[in-house]
Amino acid sequence: MYHIANDIRAKKSADLIIQGLEQCLQEKPLDKIKVIDIYNKTYVSRATFYRLFDSIYDVLSYECDCLRDETIKSLENKKFDTKKELAIYCLKIWLEHETLVKAIMENRLYGLLYDVHMRHKEDLRQFYANSSIDESQLDYLVSFIVSILFCSYNVYAKHKKEKTVEELVEYTDKMISTIIDTWNIGK
Repeated sequence: MYHIANDIRAKKSADLIIQGLEQCLQEKPLDKIKVIDIYNKTYVSRATFYRLFDSIYDVLSYECDCLRDETIKSLENKKFDTKKELAIYCLKIWLEHETLVKAIMENRLYGLLYDVHMRHKEDLRQFYANSSIDESQLDYLVSFIVSILFCSYNVYAKHKKEKTVEELVEYTDKMISTIIDTWNIGK
């Protein structure tokens, strides 16, 4: 887990470490990156790295949390006519961080996406404006959303030059409808 104190120096060091990891990911795959590669890029000491993070995966986890916070903060001044517009907007923000998303997908680190959404699942309850969802249903909802996210990210990465985010959301919507229609056949 990461250990970022709520002070400017720690956050600045953490941000530098994120930038270093991003630079390293531009040069080689995640499984070939060592901690020394990151602090050589950022000039953040080894001691500082390990004071803030236990591993490179913790840096990715922290970056996911930061991205999630950035997404939520950017929503404060936005107005959307539909939930679909909101979904497209949020998906675009995540897909703009292609290096992060690619590292997660290529290394099958879906748990990072799951964990970040689980840590903030009460926001999802509010987003869906359904306070009657019990705890286990909320866990199912988070699992379902994360499954859709990483499936969508994989399709986007595979067909990046062919598909827009809007098309990706449309296809996802159609596939969800197809699944629901299939499951409702016997009813």
